[in-house]
Amino acid sequence: MVICFPDPEIRKKSHHSNLAELPSKQPLGEILLEAGLISIFQIEVALAEQKQSDYRIGEILAHHGWIKQETADFFAQRWSNLIQKTQTRPLTYYLFAASLLDKKQLLSLKQQQKQQSSHMRLHELALEKGYVAQTTIDYFLKSLFKIHRSQSLSFTSSYKIIKGFINGKSDFRDSELTQAPLNGVRLQSVILDNSILRQANLNNSNLSYSSFSEVNLALANLEMANLSHANFRQACLIEANLRRSNLESANFQSANLQEADLRGANLLNASFASADLRGAKFSPAYSYDVYYDKNTAFDSNFNPIKAGWKLQKFLKISHYSQE
Repeated sequence: MVICFPDPEIRKKSHHSNLAELPSKQPLGEILLEAGLISIFQIEVALAEQKQSDYRIGEILAHHGWIKQETADFFAQRWSNLIQKTQTRPLTYYLFAASLLDKKQLLSLKQQQKQQSSHMRLHELALEKGYVAQTTIDYFLKSLFKIHRSQSLSFTSSYKIIKGFINGKSDFRDSELTQAPLNGVRLQSVILDNSILRQANLNNSNLSYSSFSEVNLALANLEMANLSHANFRQACLIEANLRRSNLESANFQSANLQEADLRGANLLNASFASADLRGAKFSPAYSYDVYYDKNTAFDSNFNPIKAGWKLQKFLKISHYSQE
């Protein structure tokens, strides 16, 4: 049975991650991701276009209308110096400087604060009016004022993987991607063996033909993901959300899927040989071939034969192997 470690720190790796250390200056795309100003899909598109052109990442994002050019320039040219200063100004000063608030909005906020004799700060009123997102406010507070109001996600590894993939890299084994926001990414045929993706968000992503051998995907969100022909040999998928995902011809040999949700998933030709499926949730019946063997563990109330599953009498060799 596959043992799933509850915390990333418990797992001991035999060798270092293939992800190289980032330089001291944080890439613009990563900053904008953490500030909640662009999505992981938008940075993926922008990085791909940058590879085919001479444009800077901020120019590409602005061209698509995803951010203002002034916002990109603010973070590219001024941000690294601002976050090193010990003296700070009011938060709305920086939001205005980053073109996240305009003059009309700022004036409206000041008038509202005065008229209501409100004790709310201007940035709180801006949040209330929907001018700025909570993620953006939290990022400015953390970076400029060292105020941590919520647990923020790190985009460092996610950004590095996407950029590496666009540049032709496919081997990302031993990556630390706990709670990684990778929803909607397109990373076909990548190797993530021995990585930690506990609670990662891979919703609606395309990771077909990829290898997740011995990966920790406990509590991960894989809903509507394309995982066809993926290799999950000895992977930990406890309480993973696999609803409506495409798992055609996926290999779950000796994987731990206790309490995983596979309702509505496409399991055509998927193999669960020696897998632990106790507590897993399935669709009522399957009109196509899904494979298990005598060592597959089910709940006593689930009858694989009645559900239409086929007994796999010999172990299939994976359609590919990763060395």
